Amino acid sequence: MLPTLKIWALFSVSLCLLSQPGHLKKVFRCPSTCSCSRESIICVGSSNVPRISPNDISSLFIESNKMETAAKYAFRGLRDLTHLSLANNNIKALPRDVFIDLDSLIELDLRGNAFECDCRAKWLMTWLKNTNATVSDVVCAGPEDMKDKRLNDMTSLHNECISTDFVLHQSVAAESLSVDTFSYKDDVYVTVAAPSAESCMVLQWDHIEMNFRTYDNITGQSIVGCKSVVIQDQVFVIVAQLFGGSHIYKFDEDQSRFSKFQDIEVSKISKPNDIEAFQIGSDWFFLIADSSKAGLSTLYKWNDKGFYSYQSLHEWYRDTDAEFLDLDGKAHLILASRSQVPVIYQWSRSNQKFVLQGEIPNMEDVVAVKHFRIKEELYLAMTRYIGDSKILRWGAKQFAELQALPSRGSMILQPFSFKGRFYLALGSDYTFSQIYLWDDENKLFDRFKEVYIQAPRSFTVVLTDRRDFIFTSSFKGNTQIFEHIIIDLSL
Repeated sequence: MLPTLKIWALFSVSLCLLSQPGHLKKVFRCPSTCSCSRESIICVGSSNVPRISPNDISSLFIESNKMETAAKYAFRGLRDLTHLSLANNNIKALPRDVFIDLDSLIELDLRGNAFECDCRAKWLMTWLKNTNATVSDVVCAGPEDMKDKRLNDMTSLHNECISTDFVLHQSVAAESLSVDTFSYKDDVYVTVAAPSAESCMVLQWDHIEMNFRTYDNITGQSIVGCKSVVIQDQVFVIVAQLFGGSHIYKFDEDQSRFSKFQDIEVSKISKPNDIEAFQIGSDWFFLIADSSKAGLSTLYKWNDKGFYSYQSLHEWYRDTDAEFLDLDGKAHLILASRSQVPVIYQWSRSNQKFVLQGEIPNMEDVVAVKHFRIKEELYLAMTRYIGDSKILRWGAKQFAELQALPSRGSMILQPFSFKGRFYLALGSDYTFSQIYLWDDENKLFDRFKEVYIQAPRSFTVVLTDRRDFIFTSSFKGNTQIFEHIIIDLSL
């Protein structure tokens, strides 16, 4: 223990030091390029904002200089500042939250600058709407389409400063040919056709772990498709196989698993290549496209007890894909084939059957067809393994070519959308797969991003917990799950 006299001596010295203002606050020195008074600082002819220590100043004028921006913390600590002028400089942009410490600000002058009203100005536009200070006109010097406009008046920028990306979220250790998704009692499920694992994997979104976990496993031989259908709270999975026949499984809620419900007639289906499920009125159907040489694509209908063979379509044409769509208010089917151009069937209300209506000319060797809409306009994405894949637009009672996309070894051109943005995923067996983004001004798709997937066979959108995912099936690698994320370019 220290002697009593020594303790008092140390305490006395400490009091003396604390009583001297010079030890509490640095003495303010006026910057060399400025003139200063007790309450104001005026700086003229500086190439940047002078380093100013926090003080009790109420007015700061940094004018007629050559600076293009300011340091992020240039005004840190100036909480008593009421008047700030940055007029007649060459400021093009200011860092986000540069005014965050100016709690007492009453007036801000930003006239006579060269603000670029691009993503860098987005935060300032928002700040101008929320501040209580009186702010001068902030006139845009660029970009060209924003020139001479007032940032003060804007509620949004032409470029909202938002971009997107696809980042790998999860990888499923299984090769796959197709992926489907369904919702049941507030849960999201995914079915994955994994032929090498002799499995139709059923995954469920885990709301706690925030990933997809194994829920069930339907076994089979060379499974090429697992298509889900939900009919009046009954969940079915149609499992198409190359060997051993195809089957329909039904979810057993008591056992929390899928059990075999029905066999599909083997004589009708030899080499299934695609399953398309849809509803016309109150009736449910599914169609299996058969790609064998003696193929007979077959339509099945639900009759409250099971699915039964309802109509045979397109015999001997080796169909590779089927697409159901609404065309001018009427139900249609498009069948793609290796041996001829795609054909269009229309649903006849009178005889309750599909009737051949026509074909899509000049579209040989189409392996897959998908439809999509952008602002009520109807488009088709036509996948070709050799040559260019095509985007067609519906108009004047026919489909016309809009855009050609170079494709090499492509088995899928899949349209999809997230948060108002429209994409195309073009797979490739030989190189990187390409993701394209729709340019609304030019009405065309532009190349957006490359992703590496070994022999991709499908791209499937899965939405859950306000998060957006796309499953990419791979014939030679793991099934990968990418998340679609929003990037704020103004940060």
